[in-house]
Amino acid sequence: MTAITHPGASPHPAPTSDHDRLVQLVAALERSQLTEDPEAFLALFDPEAVWVTGGGRRLVGIDEIAAFTRMVLPGAMADLSVRYIVRGVRFLTPDIAVTSVDQEYLSADGARLSPRQRGMPTYTWRRRGGEWLIVNGQNTGVVEEAGPLLLSEADEASLREVISTVELGFNQNDADLLLLDVAADAHVVNARGAVLRGREAIDEATREGLADAYLRDATAHYRVSDIELVAPGVAVLHKDAWSDAAAADAGEPPEMNALYVLVKRDGRWWILRRQNTLVPSSGSV
Repeated sequence: MTAITHPGASPHPAPTSDHDRLVQLVAALERSQLTEDPEAFLALFDPEAVWVTGGGRRLVGIDEIAAFTRMVLPGAMADLSVRYIVRGVRFLTPDIAVTSVDQEYLSADGARLSPRQRGMPTYTWRRRGGEWLIVNGQNTGVVEEAGPLLLSEADEASLREVISTVELGFNQNDADLLLLDVAADAHVVNARGAVLRGREAIDEATREGLADAYLRDATAHYRVSDIELVAPGVAVLHKDAWSDAAAADAGEPPEMNALYVLVKRDGRWWILRRQNTLVPSSGSV
């Protein structure tokens, strides 16, 4: 345990010995948690103490605190450790003090967890019979800001494979391939602006479209231009489409583009939303 404080931080004069003793007691609290020792933990509480846990549960009196502690502390630190840093000791009266603590759960070898698991407990102590005991405590969890979402190489490859399957299905005039990765609750806006809700409507429209003379003999070449993970298990993908790879290689503008929303369910990616937009040819209004 670390203490980053000094007696002069308190508005009420107090001897250094009292300050140091409270720091020692917070260290004892840390130690009781590390060793999963309920009785050592409970020995630090006043019989009339009130404790609000990090999970928001209010425990009133030593009996409630004891029942909770004996239930949750044994086994709680398996493969974990914890670190307490005393940030402040303030004496409200000669016999009432408040300690402000930063708490962080770590791996067994002291490494930070991901995401970090931190709390900011505050303890109010009262001196009784020559010893300091906790009369009130509250532990508030620290909400970590979400870091950037990173798309794994495997997920990116799977998402690109979904588009490759759509392309193959179109070029082979194979409705089953075109629909292979379409979710049951998908919505699609096709290139004509029709809104298709649900797999059944999408299936019917796809098979009718492929039977049309124009699409039956058409070909397509797709290139994915953007993939972004917008939430865990939710990706947005943009593709451009040409009639063939030669047109794309020649730098011609795409004839159509499409925006996909894909979701990962049961370990695989599904098309949940798709909107196709025809790109007007050069010179058209």
